[in-house]
Amino acid sequence: MKRILLIIITIFIALVFSGCNPNEKDSVALDDARFEEEEIKYEIEQILFSKSFQSIEPSVEIITNNNKLKILASLGLSEYSGINVNSIVKKGSEINIHVSGISNKNDLRLAVPQVVMELKKTKLKKIEDLRFNIIYDDYTPLKIKYGINDVLNKIQSHFKVSTKGTPIFDLIRINDAIVWDISYNSIFDKENPDIPLVNLSAQVDANTGNIIDSEKLSISTSLDSGHILGYINNDYILYKKTVLDKDTNKSIEQLWDYSALNNEKSMLYSSSFKISSAQFSSDLHYVSVIEVNDNGSELYIIPLDDKRAYKISFENKFNPKTMRWDNDNVLYLIENNDDNSTVYSYNVKNNDIKAVGTFNKNIENLIINNDNFLIVEKTDNELNKKISITSDWDKFKPIGNGANPKFLNKNMISYLRKNEDNDYNSLFVYDMKAKDIISEIEGNILNYEILPDNNIVYVDKNINKNDFTLKKYSLNDQVTNEIAHFISDKIYYDENRNLVYLNITLPFDNEKTEMIYSLDLSKLN
Repeated sequence: MKRILLIIITIFIALVFSGCNPNEKDSVALDDARFEEEEIKYEIEQILFSKSFQSIEPSVEIITNNNKLKILASLGLSEYSGINVNSIVKKGSEINIHVSGISNKNDLRLAVPQVVMELKKTKLKKIEDLRFNIIYDDYTPLKIKYGINDVLNKIQSHFKVSTKGTPIFDLIRINDAIVWDISYNSIFDKENPDIPLVNLSAQVDANTGNIIDSEKLSISTSLDSGHILGYINNDYILYKKTVLDKDTNKSIEQLWDYSALNNEKSMLYSSSFKISSAQFSSDLHYVSVIEVNDNGSELYIIPLDDKRAYKISFENKFNPKTMRWDNDNVLYLIENNDDNSTVYSYNVKNNDIKAVGTFNKNIENLIINNDNFLIVEKTDNELNKKISITSDWDKFKPIGNGANPKFLNKNMISYLRKNEDNDYNSLFVYDMKAKDIISEIEGNILNYEILPDNNIVYVDKNINKNDFTLKKYSLNDQVTNEIAHFISDKIYYDENRNLVYLNITLPFDNEKTEMIYSLDLSKLN
């Protein structure tokens, strides 16, 4: 009997103690229950209606903890013209943020309201243990089944398009439906055999996933495959492309030109070696070609009247790397050896070769205007390069540090200079008479060209995006205007025809084929 009584007492004690040890969740709830509600004072710093739509669910994020508690409260997708934070109440480790919506029928916005605010005079020992809740007093969050990433994947699959960038998108209301409104500029239509660029707009129901409206507009013409080597404003394109020789089954390189005047292209030269560079002469009667083979590099001249290339031989072993035509059909050539450069000139009219000299400089580029020569000198461990000017190849006057200099006119020079702090390129205009910089165009400028009437057109890389903006700058007015956005930085502007030529590598092609397109600017946007 005593034994049975002992067992009963033991079981009773075990039940009593097990009831006194709740699980962790219940423990927190009991702890919070022991605390009274405390209303927290707060200061709202900013309210914005986010349309990024990467997250549409309510959330609270602690964004700073420097003796202050500052939070970012995302209230979830809704359709209001404004919002109120009614109160913030703390009870134990829970902080409840009470909100309500403001409805003005003339200013309703489908968006995710976000509030940045600082919580005042709170004694919070362990920030990481806090649990934030959004309490909807008079606020109706909206639910959708298809997020933006789901919709973009559906559109690209359905329309068989490929893109390197991000479209413009928004959530709109059409009658009772919440709809994704999507607009793509300059994307690839993979269904078309010529793979042209198109603009695509589509509307997709955010709850059913159905495409309710769409439009695909061709904005380009495919000129050819190839890599652009030279461009004469409003007139000619010089480009090379690689083809497979059916007889030898080996790759060969071909040099082509395209005339915008008559919309015709023709092959100028073919080689089993690499075409390193090619340039039109100043009068457009010749094309010079530097070809790289197993023994070095060689120079060829192609008269455009008969397209019969001939090789230029030098007495000494000379391997030209860089070339530039002057205004009188004289071609200047540069060879680099260690820390010095040898310069030759070749007169195409009388077939005369002259040694200009050997210089204790690593000259990597040369720009010519009449008897003035802009020299770009590469230096070790320098972000920018030395730019100087000479007229006699004896005295070199420094201009500045940068890259890609050009003569704007007889008195002004432009060049790019990289900012050492952020690695961005700005465009500078240097006055040779004043010996000073007279203008600076800020941005992340990758390349530029000189237009008539003191205008400059340049390509600016958009920060945190995968696209580029073509802009036009007037030196006279010092005003910049945007022309259009593109998915490649290889942009060649034809102002007369209101179009651009775009050189781009196909992003979906395993062969990494380069294509050349012409784009009608009136259709682009």
